Amino acid sequence: MKKWIFRLMMVLVSITMSACQSQQVKDSHSSIQGAEKSPADVYVSLGVEYMYRGMNDVALEKLKSAIKVDPSSSNAHNVLAVLYDRLGEQSLAGEHYKEAVRLSPNNSSALNNYARYLCGINEFDLADQHFNLALKNPLYKSPTVALTNAGTCAWKAGHLDKAEGYYRTALQRDKRAAPALLQMAKLKFELKNYLSVRAYLQRFKAVNKHTPASLWLGIQAEDKLGDSSRVASYVLQLKQLYPDSHEVGLLEKSKFNR
Repeated sequence: MKKWIFRLMMVLVSITMSACQSQQVKDSHSSIQGAEKSPADVYVSLGVEYMYRGMNDVALEKLKSAIKVDPSSSNAHNVLAVLYDRLGEQSLAGEHYKEAVRLSPNNSSALNNYARYLCGINEFDLADQHFNLALKNPLYKSPTVALTNAGTCAWKAGHLDKAEGYYRTALQRDKRAAPALLQMAKLKFELKNYLSVRAYLQRFKAVNKHTPASLWLGIQAEDKLGDSSRVASYVLQLKQLYPDSHEVGLLEKSKFNR
């Protein structure tokens, strides 16, 4: 895999982590799926590299150059939209996501990204349509990404049954999909099914290192189940692994901080 594609993966991860309910989902094959090769790609690769390094001003310059070289590059519009998303320029991000999809209707990663954007502005029905358009592409190599994002968007819209359906489908396609496992655990907590929370967190831990969010969820679920030893174990892990996390701040203000 080309170095710039790997960089793009990491950039998209950082954007995705701030999406619906802090959903930590990554598109593991980048935004080039369904997009044609373009002379703009060299500028896109440079833009991705600078985004990865946190040099967003230089990245913006390179991505604008990509658009000038090839205004019809779906890939360039998609990555520029990701950058505008990162910079908090919602209107510009929306324009370029929309253009990326218009230029390449089979660019599933662009469809997924645009759907996440639409969900972020509470356009839930339109977002759901775009998630499903991404999933219709048989060449899409990361369907669990769109499925998990679609589930989180449905949850945000208040459709818990629909959200669970998306998560289950994601896990049917890949039982080791860590983001879907964690989201299902969160949903089961919302539904007060604490034994299921425990089960999904165990599955999550088997495929992924615990995150501050998963540890905090474990603390709360085990408290509901009355297992003080498991609560203590999660508390210890959270303090040791993520001492500066937001969740430790929550812990310090809670009854679990003894």
